[in-house]
Amino acid sequence: MPEREFPKLTRPPLREALVDIQLREELPASVLSKFEAPKGFPVRKGIKHGQFQFQMEEDKPFAAKVLTEESLGMRYEREDGSEVVLLRRNGLTYSILKNYPGWEVLREAARDAWQDFLTVSGPVNVSRLAVRYINTVNIPLGADYDDYLTTGPRVPKLVPPVVGGFMQRVLVPIEPDSATAIITQTLEIPAPAVLDIDVFTECSLEGASADIWSRLEKLRNIANRIFFSSLTEKVIQSFI
Repeated sequence: MPEREFPKLTRPPLREALVDIQLREELPASVLSKFEAPKGFPVRKGIKHGQFQFQMEEDKPFAAKVLTEESLGMRYEREDGSEVVLLRRNGLTYSILKNYPGWEVLREAARDAWQDFLTVSGPVNVSRLAVRYINTVNIPLGADYDDYLTTGPRVPKLVPPVVGGFMQRVLVPIEPDSATAIITQTLEIPAPAVLDIDVFTECSLEGASADIWSRLEKLRNIANRIFFSSLTEKVIQSFI
């Protein structure tokens, strides 16, 4: 079945769009010194993970103790903060946070970064792929949410119909594509409503496999269907 075509948005409401590739096994810490900053990403920060112990005692201030800590990877940013690349011992994430140029540009940028990753890592096995789109929608206080969201919040009939905030999260299996979608809608006045679409699949693929990109394409198509079916026509038209 051909993929349904959706209108092209000239003003997409994206806060962040990302591609994530995770490895089945972590690379050794020694690989981190071999990672190089992608061209055009001068801002560099370390990524660490560890174990912490929290202590709460009567009449004593709350205390946290670091039990173990080690480097997980590097975070590289463009000067203006518009794009971020995470090179980790357990995978790669490529994010666009400003001026989203479209899926094709994100996909190819992630592909180039992944090729550079493989040059350093050598052969790897990929266990998880994901695409994620975090969108914002301005909804005036007191507005009818049904004018904006197709699955907005509901309140009991005997309660005043003014919602000052909400959070809704659903996990949906997408069986034909062996994928899972996590759809989160939140609102905290006065901030815009957030539509967070996270679509992922578990897999077992060689790092150089072309199937990585065909599967990411399917995940993006799922995310697209969710986005356009989550917003009303009135809202979609405002982004065209």
